[in-house]
Amino acid sequence: MNRRFAYKALDLNGKTMEGFMEAATTEEVGTWLADRNYFVLEIASAPLQTLVATGKAELRIPARKMNFFLLQLSSLINAGCPLIMSLHALYRQTPKGPLRELLKDLREKIESGKSFSEALKAHRKVFSNLFITMVEVGEIGGILGEILERYAYINDSMYRLRANIIKSMIYPAILLIFTIIVAWALLAFVFPVLIEKIQISGDLLPLPTRIFLFASNLLTGNSILIGSMLALLIFGFFMLRSSASGARLISRTVISIPLVNSMFMQMELSLFARILGTLLKCGVPILTSLHAVEKALGNVIYKEAINGIREAVSRGESLTQAISKHRDLFPESIILMADVGERSGNTGEMLEKAGIIYERDLETTVETLVSLLQPALVIFLSVFVVTLTMAMYLPLFDIIKTVR
Repeated sequence: MNRRFAYKALDLNGKTMEGFMEAATTEEVGTWLADRNYFVLEIASAPLQTLVATGKAELRIPARKMNFFLLQLSSLINAGCPLIMSLHALYRQTPKGPLRELLKDLREKIESGKSFSEALKAHRKVFSNLFITMVEVGEIGGILGEILERYAYINDSMYRLRANIIKSMIYPAILLIFTIIVAWALLAFVFPVLIEKIQISGDLLPLPTRIFLFASNLLTGNSILIGSMLALLIFGFFMLRSSASGARLISRTVISIPLVNSMFMQMELSLFARILGTLLKCGVPILTSLHAVEKALGNVIYKEAINGIREAVSRGESLTQAISKHRDLFPESIILMADVGERSGNTGEMLEKAGIIYERDLETTVETLVSLLQPALVIFLSVFVVTLTMAMYLPLFDIIKTVR
């Protein structure tokens, strides 16, 4: 059974290096260091660390820091810096936190004899299946630097796209929350007090007033029940999404909703084209590339379609023929790009260009939806306030007419 050892040694330049290694005996650690021309200073038993302590921290690594780390790592590798030295350099310049601990763990695992992809697999909550698969391909083909650079570029593009979407949705989200709070406050506190005083006259209330009064009574008298139902709906949604049939139903629904479906479909098409194009340009076999793309996408319907495309290609069909069987998910433009790429021998380059086009289309779609959502929320809030004001003041007008 392997144990964990801490070691201290000198490299050929006389520089002190420290690390950890899992081995059966201290002699095995010494042999491993000697094979790499390290002069052993000290080897001692170390407590076996687990990922339990750092697992929670890993989940809190911000996307911005992870994106910057990938860009830096790819730059160092492409500049000719060895992987361990690159990780060590990034570790030294990274402030204390989850990312620093992650870099330390990756370096220690590689120093103990594991490959980079094996070290990444211990942190699946941090690194995507796509990244791990691409690193495995890069290690096998000897193109790790190129693979890291291309993945960093894809990840940076997706990060910037997500950031732009979030930034675009901040104002509509604030406006929607403000609308809900104002509506709840008026219906729960202001409206009942005013109507209670008006009802003393005993006259029949106007229809708008009765509708709002019913909504007010429903809201104030069943707040616990409404809150419980909302919590139950949210819980049910997550339970449904965790099942295979439920995830498929949600994925199908998302790409069927008018206006919204174009945004989600462009997102999946952008990922499909960019990732597949990148892998093919790096010389990755098409079946391996399609399998990696299938893991990377989030929509179950597209995952199933890509699985079908991979099976068709494995039977000898061309990529264009396989994609053409799913015209409800893949538009004519991407089929045409794939066909032109196969005829010219530049499938990867053509798909990468298609991915860039869909990214730009997605940005345009998001901007259009946001530009429609903002005035829609303003109009809704205005109509609601005006209607509520009429519901409150119509009984007063009736009382004034009666007194006259």
